[in-house]
Parts: sequence; C-alpha cells; structure tokens
Amino acid sequence: MANLAWPVGSTIDVLTAYPGSVDRVENVGMAPSADLAQERENAVKVAAQALVADAARKFAAADVTVETRVVRDRASKAIFDEAARFEADLIVLGNRGQGAIESAVLGSTCLEVVDQSHRPVLIARRDRMDRILVGEDGSKGAAAGLEFVRRWSVFHGARFRVLSVSDHDALWMPWLRGEARRESDNAAAAQAHAAREALAGATASTLRGAGVHAEALVEDGSPAHGLVEAAAEWEADLIVVGSRGETGLERLLVGSVSRAVLYHAPCSVLIVPEPQASPAGDRE
Repeated sequence: MANLAWPVGSTIDVLTAYPGSVDRVENVGMAPSADLAQERENAVKVAAQALVADAARKFAAADVTVETRVVRDRASKAIFDEAARFEADLIVLGNRGQGAIESAVLGSTCLEVVDQSHRPVLIARRDRMDRILVGEDGSKGAAAGLEFVRRWSVFHGARFRVLSVSDHDALWMPWLRGEARRESDNAAAAQAHAAREALAGATASTLRGAGVHAEALVEDGSPAHGLVEAAAEWEADLIVVGSRGETGLERLLVGSVSRAVLYHAPCSVLIVPEPQASPAGDRE
C-alpha cells in the first residue's frame, strides 16, 4: 500500500500494538522473573518502534504526513481506539493468510475489526490497485462503497468492473412443479436479471462520470461466489463490497457476503459499511 498515490494532504497513522512479554510464561505454572519480563518487553517495544519507523519511511511522500504510534494493548482494541482518536477515514490491515476454518475457530484481528468497525476497512493482500471489482446489490452499503472509491483519488487510475449478481432462487426439484409455476419462476428470474443489469449499468455510468474506465457485468448465482470467481478470472487487485451492518454473532448466524468474500478472495478487499443512522464510534 505504501507505493500508492495517496491524496494530497493525507495523514497516514502507522500503528503497531504488542501485548507485552510480562503477560507470557515460559512454562505452565512458571512465570519469568520481573527483571527478565521487563527486559523482554523492552526488546519487543524496541522492535515495534523499528517496525513502524520502517513503515513510515516507505509511506513518506511529498504532501503526505506520516505519524507513528506504538501501544501495549490487544491489537483490535488498539486499532479501534486509535481510529477513534485519529478520526480515521480508512483502516488498512495486512492479512496473514488464514483460511476460513482457522479464522472461524481461532479468530483474527482482521475479522474482529471488520465485524465491529463502522469505518471502511481495507484488507491488503496486494500492493497495487490497477483492477478494481465493485460489488453492486443496490444496498446502502454498496452505495457507500461506490461513493468511497469515486471520491478517493487513489483509485482513479484503475480500471473498474461493476458486478451485480442476480441471486434469484433456482427451482428446487422443478419436476415437482407445474408448468405454470415454472414459467412464473422463469419470468421472475429474467426480471431479476434485468434489474441487476440496469443497476450495474447505472453504477458503471456513475464511475465513468468520475473520469475512470468502468464496465458493467451481471451473473446469476451466489453473490459471494460470483465476486470471488470474477476477481480470480479477471485477476483483480481489489474487491469493493458494502456491509449491511450486521456484527458479531448476528453476522455469523445470518451469513454475510462481505465476510465470505474476505475469506476466499485472492486479492485485497475493501469493506465499506452502510452509513449509520446516528453518530457512533467503532463499537456500540
């Protein structure tokens, strides 16, 4: 991400959080001495300071201010606290490559931040933004994602594809249904597909109006699967998806397109939450 042309006047806050070695033990039931624990924590802090300093040098550019911060705290809490203090427009996180099972069982900073943040979150897996795939489903989250990439100049040199997936349910055991019902379902599916075509076309037109190259695509099937497959086929660098605001347990129970895309996408993912009804922090 450091090689991107961030907007003139941007302030980039580079944050590293560490738990502190005093919280660890060498063996079960055996805690290190206070002096040894402090020595280890000092070493961890020095390493963290060197890490943010190195990142700051990579982000250094004319007309861009870079700040650094090292805190002793749990990573996700440190990110939320700093984003609120800094009034961040965007949270950028790296990704360690955990798969769906590992993430669901072990948890991860990325998932916790994505689940709870009311700010846009970019999970960076690539260092370029040449091809951007935008998911469009007509939701407020999708509209917020469109406005975000339309407004930020860092995305303007990219090629865009707007994909809207028509997820009208396919017939289940169609031989058990009468001819009239099959015709009705086929008509409904065709109508849904046409509506998605109009939606994707309008969004692509909006992007072209902002001076970027954009084309519209429509597919049938699962929205998350369609986005991931389209990104892989096109070799997209970034997928932009809106989030409808479900968090935590609610999202796990009802499922989430943005979460599924985050699990399986071969590229970076930008998740933009729908606007809040009233001012709120990152967590409620």
